[in-house]
Amino acid sequence: MFRLSSLKLELNSKFKGPIDFQLNSEMKMSEIIPNFLLAFLRWSGLVENSDNKVKHRLSSRIFDILLFITCVDISVSTVINSENVHKKLIAAYLSCPIVSAIVWYELRCKRKLITSLLQNVPMVNSSFYEKVINFAFFLNSFISLLVPTLLIVTMVNPVFFTFFTYGYELKHNWLLFVIGILKGSLYYMLYPCVTNIVVIFYISLCWRCSMYLNNLVKNIAKYTPGEFVQSKQLDILKNRAMICRNLQNIQTIFSQPMFLILVANFLMCSSLLGGVLIKIEFVEDDTIFIFYFVNAILCIITSLWVAGSVPVEMDRFKETFHQTTHERLLHYHTTEELHLKMDLFNEPNFVLTGCNILPFRKSTILTVIGTLLTYTVLVVNTN
Repeated sequence: MFRLSSLKLELNSKFKGPIDFQLNSEMKMSEIIPNFLLAFLRWSGLVENSDNKVKHRLSSRIFDILLFITCVDISVSTVINSENVHKKLIAAYLSCPIVSAIVWYELRCKRKLITSLLQNVPMVNSSFYEKVINFAFFLNSFISLLVPTLLIVTMVNPVFFTFFTYGYELKHNWLLFVIGILKGSLYYMLYPCVTNIVVIFYISLCWRCSMYLNNLVKNIAKYTPGEFVQSKQLDILKNRAMICRNLQNIQTIFSQPMFLILVANFLMCSSLLGGVLIKIEFVEDDTIFIFYFVNAILCIITSLWVAGSVPVEMDRFKETFHQTTHERLLHYHTTEELHLKMDLFNEPNFVLTGCNILPFRKSTILTVIGTLLTYTVLVVNTN
């Protein structure tokens, strides 16, 4: 099914002329994706038509190189400085930057699918939605510059800076400071800045689909049983089918990346909780690690909450459609319309998942938090 959705996305882009497709793509995406997020998608090369402009093509290549060089650098630095980190926590530290690089590479390989998806996502007029997504993206970008700077400025122990220089102590403190600022910003950009942007992009798509389903429910509620004739039922069901196709395409593109991101954030929370239980003194100021923990847990909760709203809206749609058509059947004896309702209710419930392993439901939040606490204590207490 996922492969079929991918082929449909690719065929949609091929059947359109290159010039028409490019113009329609720019117009459609500017109406669907909030401004800040759309600008990042273009400059980073996550949409296919970014390659049509030299500045976007150059910026995307530079961004790719920086990410993967940073991933190698932080992995080497963590291994070299492993003596200062508890052995049980090294795997969690290394997993986050590696997962970020893998997720980015996978999404870059799916640029065609992402571009085609954005051509088919329905438009929903909501200023609140745009403000929230723009604010989340702006806040994530601002913190990616603020947090590393504050961390370096507040550090007074020169031993901490040797993490950035592979264990070597430099004589010039100003050089250590500059290296710390640059590498700290790159480290934060790799994780959690990049993964946060992917999550923001994902929840923006899921949220838009949920709002569209909610609008369909409101449209059904406007009709009286006598007004909800078969032609209007078909129009509503066609719009719902369009949303279902978009959700299948979202699942095709983001299933593996979102699963990896949630696992990485889960490991980050586990490692920090484990460090507290083992009573590890990370650095002189633990504020940065509190921030990483809050960021990771918020990423997990918001992803599952917004994606979990999709099956909730699906169930609301079925309930409202059933109620209206059932009253119509009782009053007008429209037995010829029963096949529409039967086909709808025989359809399996759609739930977004991570690699068909982790269901994205609101109830999953409690399961993940319980698992986090349980297994963290078990791993910490294991010799």
